[in-house]
Amino acid sequence: MKRNTRWMAMIMACLFALTTVVGCSGKADAPQAQANYPEKPFEMIVPMGAGGGSDVFIRTLTKVIADNKLSPKPIVVVNKPGGSGSIGWSYVANDHKGDPYELSTVSSSFYTGPLSGQSPVSYKDFTHVIALCVDPNLLLVSADSKYQTLAELLADAKANPEKISAAGSSGLSVDAITFYSLQEKSGAKMKYVPFGGGGEVMTAIMGQHTTFGFLGPSEAAAQIEAGKLRALAVTTEKRVSGELKDIPTLKESGFDIVMAQTRGIVAPSGLSAENVKYLEDMFAKAAATPEWKKFVADNFMEETIMMSEEFTKESETMSTMFEKYLGVIGK
Repeated sequence: MKRNTRWMAMIMACLFALTTVVGCSGKADAPQAQANYPEKPFEMIVPMGAGGGSDVFIRTLTKVIADNKLSPKPIVVVNKPGGSGSIGWSYVANDHKGDPYELSTVSSSFYTGPLSGQSPVSYKDFTHVIALCVDPNLLLVSADSKYQTLAELLADAKANPEKISAAGSSGLSVDAITFYSLQEKSGAKMKYVPFGGGGEVMTAIMGQHTTFGFLGPSEAAAQIEAGKLRALAVTTEKRVSGELKDIPTLKESGFDIVMAQTRGIVAPSGLSAENVKYLEDMFAKAAATPEWKKFVADNFMEETIMMSEEFTKESETMSTMFEKYLGVIGK
């Protein structure tokens, strides 16, 4: 009886030891796997064509990361244009759910596409990693225009309903949102004339085919410096620095409107908190480099760092704002 008891005790001890080893092994695997991230190259999807604002933003950012050796693995940039960005974003969100090696960027159509029925995915289908900067808009008139201030322009618009017109991007764009917000808050009745791209908007403003229009600082700066365009307001929270520092904000002009394009990084949904933290840190380090700060300053952007949680909330706010004006602007 004592012998049986002794053998039973030995068996139980062995089983306990085996269970302990297996259990400890299981716990050790997860941190070890995380410690090895990243183990392969990242793929960065730009859902627009080469040479545009999103493409330049991403290629500059990934070059800064490579030059400063901030990632042990390369970030391969791939353009997947089409459908106002929906093709590229659908590829990331639907085909790579939970994949921490798949990344993308955002633009205004990231929010407007699903609202207007042009995209099957929305901001809710992504992990928001980090926002890095804000690309503002300028409200501009031709240098030959009689309007020296926004107040003068709006006073004329109120006195002459629908005689004043504005040029901007087509669809549910940042330009259109700014225009309709300004019209609503000022009480002036004006016309919005949509164009296919910045070049057409530039021509319309400079040729005074429209009374005023909207362009990004990087698009308009050369013409402002050449004395062919005059900026009456900027759409950011605070003034743009550098050569455009004398341009007042819409808020300074009496209108609580802040409207600019947030540029940042997103990934598919389903990423672990550890993966998100790694990516946050990598891109935040890139944003702190002199090369990146120069790019932001040279393109009259506003450095605005928002980590994952804050960036997610910002996307909710942006989507709600665009949805508010969907019926006014149309699809």
